[in-house]
Amino acid sequence: MLQHLQHTMSLYNIPEYNCETHSMTSFATLNDALASAEGQKNILIGNGLSIAYNSSFSYAKLFDAARFEENNPTISKVFDALGTKDFETVPRALSSASEIASKFGEHPFSDVLNAQIENLKNDLINAVQTTHPDNRNCLDLAQCFNLQRFLLPFIESRGSVFSLNYDSLLYWAILRKDERRDSPLKGLFADGFGDPQDGNVRFLSDACPQPVNIIFPHGCLFIFEDGGSVLKPQAAMREAPLLEIIRTNMETGKFPLFVSEGTADQKLKAMMKNHYLSYALNRLSTQKECFFVFGHKMDLESDGHILRSIAKNPDVTDIYASYFESEDGVVANLFKLRDAVRRNERDLRLHTYPAASATCW
Repeated sequence: MLQHLQHTMSLYNIPEYNCETHSMTSFATLNDALASAEGQKNILIGNGLSIAYNSSFSYAKLFDAARFEENNPTISKVFDALGTKDFETVPRALSSASEIASKFGEHPFSDVLNAQIENLKNDLINAVQTTHPDNRNCLDLAQCFNLQRFLLPFIESRGSVFSLNYDSLLYWAILRKDERRDSPLKGLFADGFGDPQDGNVRFLSDACPQPVNIIFPHGCLFIFEDGGSVLKPQAAMREAPLLEIIRTNMETGKFPLFVSEGTADQKLKAMMKNHYLSYALNRLSTQKECFFVFGHKMDLESDGHILRSIAKNPDVTDIYASYFESEDGVVANLFKLRDAVRRNERDLRLHTYPAASATCW
């Protein structure tokens, strides 16, 4: 029957359907996926990595820590009306409402909504601080080395690690050393910060002696804005409790570099205003061959600016996305992403693997 179908298609000059080029590879483990990947390997890390360490890093836990019913009842009602505990959904809805109000000439109400968006951003920072471990001792040496080994295939292939998480877990883990034996990532990673001044180091981008391969496209709690500069505490300062570091910097006008706008377009605009974040976005779009995604649901609405930067790059040939429990949602989002950047199954291959198969902590 297949031969008859192919013969009929050839008579009418219908392109032959190749099931292989229209399929998606589902790997049994992350290691299997890594073994199949050729060339440079990069990884985009989402909140699933932090949740794998502790469920307190989920949006629901952050929502509870914010205590909106006591601190901001109006915002609490908005969360209830939208039926969510997601910190990205509510600012996205408020932003849309603000734009509509402005179009109808209701500028004072639009300003009120914009002010609430800013309040919500601060609430998110405070909630992360409340739920975040105070120092690196929350991670034992085995957890740190497991995380380093998890990242090693990407660093060794001259790829880069991009983390969308605001917390310090990944950073604490990659910096951990052991006097008894070498750490898996010893001497292999660089984040582009240097030129120590007043207890801080500043972002030097590609002027850094070693190629930058650890990047935080949405910022994080330990990277601060200082006028036109971006800085982080030196190693000695990082031994202090995280909240003390944040409080000390905020008292001198330095605020955590923290992108928490609702929609992908809003996040993109925020990133373009800062040279560290715009550098990160450019690096996302200039990597090569293979891009792994771990702990992220591949949602275009909230992170389309990041995902499109990866997928529209013609030098990226394969995307490997993790899934938790069911892979259906991730598969649908992968196809949606490929369609959005107008690439096809021949030049951008799609793959999945179970997140549970990775040992990250």
